[in-house]
Amino acid sequence: MDSQWLQREFERQAKEKYESGDFTLGKLDMYGQRINIEIELPRKDEIGTVKFISGWMVYPNGRIQLATPMGGLL
Repeated sequence: MDSQWLQREFERQAKEKYESGDFTLGKLDMYGQRINIEIELPRKDEIGTVKFISGWMVYPNGRIQLATPMGGLL
């Protein structure tokens, strides 16, 4: 149950932030452009949230795909 929610939440936040330009550019190579997007999730067993960087690949048609779910805590 949590995994489905996490997938939807990752996709929702990434889409929103990508469309608004809220990301940092990563490596550009023969495979494409990577970007980093900050994801913020509520803690399950305590008050507050956790923030971390997720890595995405940008394709020529503008579509993004998750490449690294958790690249580092903030």
